[in-house]
Amino acid sequence: MADDNLDLAQILATLASLSKPQTPPVEAPQQVYDRNPTQGHQATHQPPQYPEHAHQHHDARLSNRPAPPTHSPSLPQHRTSTPPVNPATITEWKHGLRCINKVASQNPDFASAVRKLMKDQERNVKDWEAGRARLIDEQSSKRDNEKTHREALSLSGILGNSALLRTPDREREELDAYDLKVYRACRLMFDSQTVALKGLGVPFFGVRVDLVVADGGAVGGEDAGSGKITKSQLLGLQRKMLNHLMEMYGD
Repeated sequence: MADDNLDLAQILATLASLSKPQTPPVEAPQQVYDRNPTQGHQATHQPPQYPEHAHQHHDARLSNRPAPPTHSPSLPQHRTSTPPVNPATITEWKHGLRCINKVASQNPDFASAVRKLMKDQERNVKDWEAGRARLIDEQSSKRDNEKTHREALSLSGILGNSALLRTPDREREELDAYDLKVYRACRLMFDSQTVALKGLGVPFFGVRVDLVVADGGAVGGEDAGSGKITKSQLLGLQRKMLNHLMEMYGD
């Protein structure tokens, strides 16, 4: 029976040792064991003292080192920068060019918005040109029809000395009326595009009223980029800016 108990104790001890998780050895300070342990089952081992966090190991070599300095979050530095220029006050090309480059770089939708305006204008211009071409074709067809009818009726002597209905003057009036209609439509398109370009921050579109004077009025730069200009000068700057946008975003 004693041998059986001994074998059973050995088996339990073996199982107990196998059930313990195997941990890799770490360089921990050597523990000092009692040289005179209590004999028998009354022997108790003092559990080692661990720091506050069990996963951290105290290194005696670091005990005399000063604590690492704590870094407080740095406060944001206030940088002085020049205020942005209002596009409505720009009346010089060099300032307008600098402004449009900044606006285009800061607005990711700027290029697509400008291209849409260009496409709309191109479509309108094509429609107006096609309408004028149709009018000219209709005038030519009406002249031919009138000529054919007059030749047929002249044989019977019905027409006599009646005047022609399709005269060059009448056709010129019809073309002038159509051109006037196109001009009005073009003005509406320009006004609509001016509002759109002003909303995008494009210089020379939506300039302050007090900075624009009549042609022949007194002009002069009050400060950089915000001097007064005439209406003709403003129109020239608008055309120049439109050409610049066409070069940047045109097909």
